[in-house]
Amino acid sequence: MEKIQVIQPTKLLAPYIKQYWFLRIDDVKQGFQRSIPAGCVALVFHKGNKIISSFHKGTQPQSYISGQISTYSDIEFSFLDMVIILFQPIGCRMFFPYPMEEFTNQNISIDLLDNTYLVELEEKINEASDTYQTVRLIEEYLLNRLSKNIPCNANRMMTTVQNINEGEGNISVLSQTACLGYKQFKRIFAEYVGLNPKDFIQITRFRKTFNILQLTPQISISKVAYDCGYYDKSHLIKEFKMFTGYTPKQLLDICDTYTENLSVFNSVFINDNKKLNNIAL
Repeated sequence: MEKIQVIQPTKLLAPYIKQYWFLRIDDVKQGFQRSIPAGCVALVFHKGNKIISSFHKGTQPQSYISGQISTYSDIEFSFLDMVIILFQPIGCRMFFPYPMEEFTNQNISIDLLDNTYLVELEEKINEASDTYQTVRLIEEYLLNRLSKNIPCNANRMMTTVQNINEGEGNISVLSQTACLGYKQFKRIFAEYVGLNPKDFIQITRFRKTFNILQLTPQISISKVAYDCGYYDKSHLIKEFKMFTGYTPKQLLDICDTYTENLSVFNSVFINDNKKLNNIAL
């Protein structure tokens, strides 16, 4: 049985938290999912069995900060019971004093972070009786952290991400808008987002394109490539294969039906058991 629940954060946290995900899959001896770049960092709590990741090379920690990833990863699981806090692109840096690039392409156990309060939150989540109590515990923790930890470049980087989402892809323009030198801008951006600006712009464009294709599957690949700023159709297909392992057509064929509430979740976790069963993890 598979149960997915997506909950939106309170208004105070919405600028920093994208969604809370609750995923439970039981009655399965061996399951597979493919995760693809979301352009966000996540805080993951496992209440079930640990998972195995092809990209991260082996069994993953019970609870961890999952940094930005630059390509897809195949995960193997049996009993799965996960609570995931999906941050906005700079969101995780608002609550933790760590440079986000230190987590890039890694899942870092919370036990290694020397953060007693985070370990206590894990214990409370494991003891919570239901989803809504879990969300309350998470938001109490986050609001308390937020009041104590507003980094000095947060507003600059938040504006930068907004500009990228609106289509600005010129790094020189972005650095000038942020009133930072080019090299300084790239360094601070990586600290807050966990990727260099070029890679984040690529992932943002890919996710925008994927969303358009999900909403309008009848649109021609050539048109969407032009509209989204790719050189041509071949360029678009190459980036899709880099981020997902699939061509756009293959990806759309295996994706779950688009629903607004689950749109982000279903565009991060791809379920193609027929193909993934043949992948050695």
